[in-house]
Amino acid sequence: MKLFLFFFSLGLLPFPLQAGENPRVRNLRDLPAFRVLVEHLTPDARQAGISEEAIESQVRANFRKFLPHISLEEREGPSIYIRIVLHKRKAEDLYYGMIGLSIDRPVMVLSSKGDFPTLSQVWERTAVFSGRDPLLGVFEILARLLNQLIEDLKAANPPPR
Repeated sequence: MKLFLFFFSLGLLPFPLQAGENPRVRNLRDLPAFRVLVEHLTPDARQAGISEEAIESQVRANFRKFLPHISLEEREGPSIYIRIVLHKRKAEDLYYGMIGLSIDRPVMVLSSKGDFPTLSQVWERTAVFSGRDPLLGVFEILARLLNQLIEDLKAANPPPR
């Protein structure tokens, strides 16, 4: 009887993952469009020649090349959020910083005091770096993060058979 109850209760547990599914990508399903948001850059990043427009152009170029069916023209809904923090050491010609790339989805928080919309981060990658060439370093690392995002989007949304 104990064995029966054990297997019965095991069957009641939720198992949202399908066999072989990567839990990192399951929240990226059914995202047909994004808006691209680039956080305000640090003064050292601007002085190095990095601009929000150049970052957004790199994102759009990668999506046009690898996921042309996903629109980046949305004004609402899921967003690709890019944060670049870059600083220059004053004593030497060395830059250090962090690049964060995340996907945020709109969700509704249900509350007894009233429901309200908010964003939920469903995918995130961050890279820390340092080097002498901030322009090349930032765009190279951003390209790697975008490639990981694109791979995960493809894994979460395989083409129909």
